Amino acid sequence: MSRVLFQVVHFPKPEHRDDMLAAMDVIRETSAHIDGLDEIGAYEEPDGSRIVALSIWASPEAMQAGMGELFATVGDLPLDRWETRPYESATLTQVA
Repeated sequence: MSRVLFQVVHFPKPEHRDDMLAAMDVIRETSAHIDGLDEIGAYEEPDGSRIVALSIWASPEAMQAGMGELFATVGDLPLDRWETRPYESATLTQVA
């Protein structure tokens, strides 16, 4: 089975950068128990223009089973007000 990386690139407005990072802390803390979620975290461009949220899953099946719970933690976030443009996402399967 191949692991899966799910990434979301956010483009925060400077005044909402801290809000977004605080929300990502909550997501990381509340999702730690999800089966098959091997790793979760956020990484930032030095200039703060992009925050990349990553989750690494043990398998496509684990991701399918756990994403509902993971997304439930972000459903009420006002991302449309916090970002300069819509976020971009990608799901990538490990190949090497």
